[in-house]
Amino acid sequence: MKRLLLLWWRWAITLVRARLQPGLIVVQIEGDTLPERFAKNQLIHLIDEGEDWSAGLHCPCGCGDVLEVALLQDAKPNWRLYIDGRGRPTLYPSIWRREKCRSHFWIRCGRVYWC
Repeated sequence: MKRLLLLWWRWAITLVRARLQPGLIVVQIEGDTLPERFAKNQLIHLIDEGEDWSAGLHCPCGCGDVLEVALLQDAKPNWRLYIDGRGRPTLYPSIWRREKCRSHFWIRCGRVYWC
């Protein structure tokens, strides 16, 4: 019973965190290099010669690292970026940092959901 309550509590906290944080804003840039500086609530979508190149964002844990994931289908590993009608980004699959802060999270409809 304690385990079930603990799991429910963690799930509830994750939902509250997701609702309270500001959503990510997509900024589309032509080129293959992330800008040196960009806001913490921005997801940079790089497009090179009409092809999705990569997506960059600040790690949501607050460690200060800039994360860049490949959107090219030939790259391994690669991610898919979907932008809904409201301009909110969804990245698939999740981002799992195996070094440094070891964050593991999903980006769905512009919000970060922790695993």
